[in-house]
Amino acid sequence: MERKGYYKSRSFPQRICDFFDGSNGLLADRALCLASGADGTVYIGTENGLNYSKSDGGFGSLACGCVQAINAADDGTIYFASGKIVFCIKNGKICELQILDEDVVAIKGKKDIYLITESTLYKLGNPCFEPYFETDRPAMGLACSKGKIVSFSGRCLAIFAGKRKHWMCVYPEHTTMPEFKINTAAFDESLGFLWLGTDKGAYIFDNGCGWYGHNEINCLPNEEINSISFADDGRVILGSEAGLTIISNGAAKHLPATRWACAENINDAIAVGSDIWTATDSGVTKISEKTMTLAEKADYCFELTEKYYIRKPGYATHLGNIANCDISTGKPKITDNDGLWTHTYLAALCYCYAVTKDEKVLEAARRSMKACAYLTKVSGIKGFTARAVRFEDDEGYGIGTEQNVDWCEWHKAPDGTCEWLGETSSDEMTGHFLGFSLYYDLCADNEEKAYIREIITDIADHIIDNGYRLCDIDGLPTTWACWAPSELNGKSMWLWEKCVNSLEILTFLDVAYHMSGDEKYRKEFMRLAIDEHYLINAAQHKKDDARITHIDDNLAFLCSSTILRIEKDSAIRKYLLMGMKHHWDYERTEHCVMWNLIYGAFTDEVCDIDETVKALRDMPIDFINRKIYNAKRKDLVFDTAQEHWGGEKQLIIPLALDEKPMFNYDSNPYIFEGGDNKTAICPSCYLLPYWFGRYYGLIDEGE
Repeated sequence: MERKGYYKSRSFPQRICDFFDGSNGLLADRALCLASGADGTVYIGTENGLNYSKSDGGFGSLACGCVQAINAADDGTIYFASGKIVFCIKNGKICELQILDEDVVAIKGKKDIYLITESTLYKLGNPCFEPYFETDRPAMGLACSKGKIVSFSGRCLAIFAGKRKHWMCVYPEHTTMPEFKINTAAFDESLGFLWLGTDKGAYIFDNGCGWYGHNEINCLPNEEINSISFADDGRVILGSEAGLTIISNGAAKHLPATRWACAENINDAIAVGSDIWTATDSGVTKISEKTMTLAEKADYCFELTEKYYIRKPGYATHLGNIANCDISTGKPKITDNDGLWTHTYLAALCYCYAVTKDEKVLEAARRSMKACAYLTKVSGIKGFTARAVRFEDDEGYGIGTEQNVDWCEWHKAPDGTCEWLGETSSDEMTGHFLGFSLYYDLCADNEEKAYIREIITDIADHIIDNGYRLCDIDGLPTTWACWAPSELNGKSMWLWEKCVNSLEILTFLDVAYHMSGDEKYRKEFMRLAIDEHYLINAAQHKKDDARITHIDDNLAFLCSSTILRIEKDSAIRKYLLMGMKHHWDYERTEHCVMWNLIYGAFTDEVCDIDETVKALRDMPIDFINRKIYNAKRKDLVFDTAQEHWGGEKQLIIPLALDEKPMFNYDSNPYIFEGGDNKTAICPSCYLLPYWFGRYYGLIDEGE
């Protein structure tokens, strides 16, 4: 069945970034300029000399001092300069061409090659550069194309013109030229327009009296621009103080440091075929594109998770202690919600198995199901679930078992084999009822069904018997696992959790009834739903919170996906759907892949599926939480509503997934900076929505 939100996906270009500096091939970290030869060789000017790419992926080099200018001519010759010395590379041979009286500022041109110093414009003769014309002002840069030549010096643009050539200077005081400082200039080879990189953004000059910046053409960035280059396919590549901007298909795409560049300030950036290279004071990046499908990306994410993210006996969380952004150095971390995060991975595997019947996926799901089941048994308290467990060889073992460390409560397991973490929350319960119910329905054999059924009914009984609370080893109810009517309906302190928690407990009871058929769970469900009006609570469970609380959003949508999958009564479903519709409308600006798909699956309404697929494509595939810098961007629009609630500075509209730090769906999507280069999130953040979308027919890979 093709849904209203149905999307037939095809292959797409997945961006991948490689990083280079003095530790892996460059003569120095600081890279100043770039050029590419006709054969695709990339030339990199560093403060210690010239590097050039080799076919084996390494770099050749010439240590010659600081290389501040490189140019590739149409005939394949490369010209570059270090101070006053000009070099050329022809037929693979590097030679010193000449020594000038002043340092070279720039070398430009394809057919006719020009060089400029502060005081003199040179033109390439045979075989050397010969003085051509004195500059009118101390030159800071040069651009030339098809007979057009301009130089610039701060606020002055000097145009080389006239029958008897001379410099015609343009200043903002006497012309229509805006007030700015020029950093770089480049001609659009095809049309002859002059593009300027300034401290006020990118401008296009029509070679008359028209100047077009961000106010006139809003896809032009208005951050300080350091470099401009043009790709053969029409893309414009701009290096700025705030990272890389690519203008393509009429829109600007921003790629920030340090995911796509070694540092915020880009000294130079060029396109080499479909690749883009950037040069910064901290190194060079090569941004390439690998053609893949969403399914191939899912296969990659599965293998990545299985290789790096699984902690015995089968928990999938995030990685920590990553060195030099090398994921192979990371270690799976013990978190305070190991059950929830492992269950999201388990849920992804269950949907995947239901679609593919891949036995390898089933075995991984079985392993993680058993690991989560262990959490429900380890405390020795029937029906009480641990947040996490750690074994003798795990980091932190033995700390916090005799006394509380902050709020954490670690306890020795009764059999002495491990330690378990108490103070269990509603997060863990949401995870258990999500993952176990999916495994039960989509993967389990009869023996496993009986095993899971006992786990679920034990948990449900524990909750009911303890007045709709989880009671820890000390006999006290845990802080956040509260579903008691006297608390939710009777105390203002539970205002924010009241309706979400109502949805949670209805979900738990529905799952228990679904698996066991025991009418006591249905009776309790109906009592809470009607007598305690939990169903009405759930009908608008999202409270206006200025978009600063995201944990409950995650729990609510996961519960909605669980209860709407198994609840068949249309009278009950209409209240649940009211709640989900209201929640999705409120969160729609997030463009959250999981929320969109859950909404679309159970309503068959338009659910921004195109935004969802775009986000799945945009999601970086290394999953490393790299430091992201966006504060210098001028296009960001910030919210103020969260300030009244004590929230931190955040955006009104979230950035694309490849423009911000990696995050799980319980984190703030409106952040614009962050990351630590030392952690990586679990690829289940891709796998769960992708396989959910495939299972419910919202995403079709096509043929």
